Amino acid sequence: MSDARPVVAFIPPSGCGAGYFRRVLRALDGVVECRAVELPGRGRRYREPLLTDADLAVNDLVQRLGGPVDAIYGESLGAYLGLAVAASVEQDRTPVLLAASNAPPCVRGPVGTGEVDSVADAVAGLAALGGASPSEVVEDALPLLRSDLYLSRSLITALCGATVSANIWVLAGEQDAGLVRPEAWAEHTTAQTTIIRLTGEHLLSATNPAGVAQVVQNALAQ
Repeated sequence: MSDARPVVAFIPPSGCGAGYFRRVLRALDGVVECRAVELPGRGRRYREPLLTDADLAVNDLVQRLGGPVDAIYGESLGAYLGLAVAASVEQDRTPVLLAASNAPPCVRGPVGTGEVDSVADAVAGLAALGGASPSEVVEDALPLLRSDLYLSRSLITALCGATVSANIWVLAGEQDAGLVRPEAWAEHTTAQTTIIRLTGEHLLSATNPAGVAQVVQNALAQ
């Protein structure tokens, strides 16, 4: 008997691996087939070299989808990766994009090109892009944070004019002070844009996994 459940890819925020979505997957309770993917340098791929180039990162994730998907959920940095993957994946129907906790690439001004030499530099750079880092970041985290900041810059440059033909659902945490102009995600699709505000902070899947799971189901049902 075939598995007729919809397939959803999950792309985590900066510094996180696929395990970040455990609570969301638990809340979904098997109603969808969940494919949580992660970039090199984190999670089970922590020994692999980090990526800072948008094309290389997107190609890596496309190869790890394991086949066609019905939707892509990306959070923070993962929202940009999700848009890029949705625009790049070759399948009959473009997957629905659920973009959480990030302003659209089209509203970002010119991105900096300076070097990142310290944890403080990386944290400040990610914060300027609306990202959030733990209150205490150890020095060992610098390579990962730095690579994610460089990757964010590369994605913004690559995606400022990108569009997809599928619906975009924008998830915004009500306590996410760094999220600006979520309505401008409409510039990145030729279809419909729906904005959902949920109780939660920047790391929305960590602070409101049940709410995220419900929006995923609603987007698939539309």
